Amino acid sequence: PTTTEPPLVTTGTKVQVANCSTQNGAAGKMTTALSGIGFLMAEATNCSPTQAKLATTQVVYDSTDANAQAVAESVARTLGGLTPEVKANPVPNEAGVYPEGTGVLVLLGDDTAGKTLDQIAGKSTTGTTAPPTSAGA
Repeated sequence: PTTTEPPLVTTGTKVQVANCSTQNGAAGKMTTALSGIGFLMAEATNCSPTQAKLATTQVVYDSTDANAQAVAESVARTLGGLTPEVKANPVPNEAGVYPEGTGVLVLLGDDTAGKTLDQIAGKSTTGTTAPPTSAGA
């Protein structure tokens, strides 16, 4: 029998992506990608200035938010099967706390920064779904 993945839980709390990678703009791209598959997104941000750059992406969630764990597990699965962890404030985003209405924080590391969700999932990408490269460069 084939096992089907449980459906993604994409609503109930917002997800914020904090860029903890060495690539500029990666949090904005990931926010757009996750929004595109139905997650409710908070505004992208940067990591706390005191947080070292991360080689690997982490997903943390606020245990006081009843919906956060299910959403965190769905985000973590989308990002290549990560294991989300409970983390109370202060969190290592720029503000130091979860934004209002946001229970999940993605700390984007160099392993997923700048990649599409298909690339992260290891799916083969055809020329039609790859992000466009600058034409005529």
